[in-house]
Amino acid sequence: MVKEQSILSKDFPEKLRNLRQGRRWSQAQLAQKIGADPNRISRYERGVIWPTLELVVKIAEIFEVTTDYLIRDGKELAVNKISNQELLKRIEALNSLPEEDQTTVIAVLDAFIKKCGFEKVAFRDKLGDIN
Repeated sequence: MVKEQSILSKDFPEKLRNLRQGRRWSQAQLAQKIGADPNRISRYERGVIWPTLELVVKIAEIFEVTTDYLIRDGKELAVNKISNQELLKRIEALNSLPEEDQTTVIAVLDAFIKKCGFEKVAFRDKLGDIN
């Protein structure tokens, strides 16, 4: 049997399996959620067949990932770990900035994270004084 060509990432089968297992869902549970036959999920995860674009959109929505993640090659993209959609929108916008501007934003974020880290230490010290 010749595999169908797809616009999906060549590692789509692995991504789908990892996403499903990350939710601790069986193939049958995923199939029910997206309105597909359970045997199709197995074939998607083995790379034997490829889902339609409509189904890719459903899969992305259910797992709260972008269709871009499913279509493009690459293992772990940070966007899959960001649950705050407003934050995700900002990061996607920042990604289109020139490299120099991205470096500036990273420096600002690093400074903010460092500041928050110091505040946590100071807060714990204050709690120690109270107790």
